[in-house]
Amino acid sequence: MAILKLDRLAVTAAGGRMLLRGVSLQVRLGEAVGVTGESGSGKTTLLKAAMGVPGKGCSVSGGSIELDGRRLEGLAPGERRLLAGTSLGFIPQLPMTAFDARIEVGRQMRAIFRKRLGLSRAAASELAREKLRQANLPDADRVLASRPGALSGGMLQRTTIAILLGLQPSYVLADEPTSALDPDNREAVVRLLLQMKSASAGLLIVSHDPEVLERLCDRVLVLHDGELVEQGSMAELLARPRRGWTRRFAATALQQREGEWAWERW
Repeated sequence: MAILKLDRLAVTAAGGRMLLRGVSLQVRLGEAVGVTGESGSGKTTLLKAAMGVPGKGCSVSGGSIELDGRRLEGLAPGERRLLAGTSLGFIPQLPMTAFDARIEVGRQMRAIFRKRLGLSRAAASELAREKLRQANLPDADRVLASRPGALSGGMLQRTTIAILLGLQPSYVLADEPTSALDPDNREAVVRLLLQMKSASAGLLIVSHDPEVLERLCDRVLVLHDGELVEQGSMAELLARPRRGWTRRFAATALQQREGEWAWERW
């Protein structure tokens, strides 16, 4: 069965503090699920656990992670790495962390495509150019010749997405993919994520942006202190919030729509 499934997932920090407390969710191909909540609620921990890297000193202490019926939490690190990019793709909040600052972007993209897809050097270079242009980076040769520090955050974010467009993973996990972007780059990234969804990728997106969640996600989960406390479509959560944080989130979303954006991360 084609599905990414977290069943009663629990994650514990080194000191024994519970970071996730029995969280369950499912992502099917062609659907997008959003995750939101206050800072420290466990959103990024959830993505890291699903990717097999729960964080230094952290461990999956309960529940299961299944990818298309295959249990992942017990796999050896080498087996999990084989899934990275081709089965599970990741878009970081800070795109610079996805690249080696010392090496030209083109060399890094070619290496990924050659290793993961078995392409020749020439074919990997051509695929990199094609996907950069598809990611709204028409000056692909300049991007390929640049080191990451010479590119803006928006360009790097679209470059990470270009890599995933080439690899075509079944599921894409994104951690605040638009939070550090200006409006134009934000819109470009949203359109690319919608493109992935329409191409039947399953998306799991952490975000504080109500517009992004509403445009992309079929349903949104609200985490509080590591627990799932509310869920529904973004429109439902904004219209009928039940918990205190969600009520404040809904009020802020209304201010944003009225042109009085005053977001704070509670």
